[in-house]
Amino acid sequence: MKKVTFLVLLTIVVAAPIFSTPVEDTKPISSSISNDEEGLTWYNFTDGYNKAVEEGKIILIDAYTDWCGWCKVMDKKTYTDAGVIEVLNKNFVCVKLNPEKDEEFAFADKKMKADVLLQYLGSGQVTGYPSTIFWPNPATNNQRYLQAGFMGPADFLALLDAAIQKSNETKTK
Repeated sequence: MKKVTFLVLLTIVVAAPIFSTPVEDTKPISSSISNDEEGLTWYNFTDGYNKAVEEGKIILIDAYTDWCGWCKVMDKKTYTDAGVIEVLNKNFVCVKLNPEKDEEFAFADKKMKADVLLQYLGSGQVTGYPSTIFWPNPATNNQRYLQAGFMGPADFLALLDAAIQKSNETKTK
């Protein structure tokens, strides 16, 4: 009887972590608007494009994949920084784009699948993730800028300031 009790307890102890492991919460961005608990609003590309054109804001496209570790680090460290959130909410329309999802987006007079859209937005230069693409004036100018890789909050804030300056320069031309 002691052996049976021991085996049952051992099975429970060994199996417990398997059943209690939390499943990562992934929020689908592609079909709806998502409010991040820290205050950022992420849009799918079509909605974000339309909003940016309507409001005259810069589009920031966060190109990510579900398997990308550095994308998750950027989400947790950079996109949760209070200073980054403040600048993004004031000057940008934020878009999450996973090119590995089988989706199609319509904007202006174009219609593209997610993977083709990413290469269009990045002018064929996207080679890794995360990649951040800035489109300063989508209504009047087709010029876009790409920043590849993870960036911490301080470096990202400097990049956001440069994107705002570029946007202001293209508006005055």
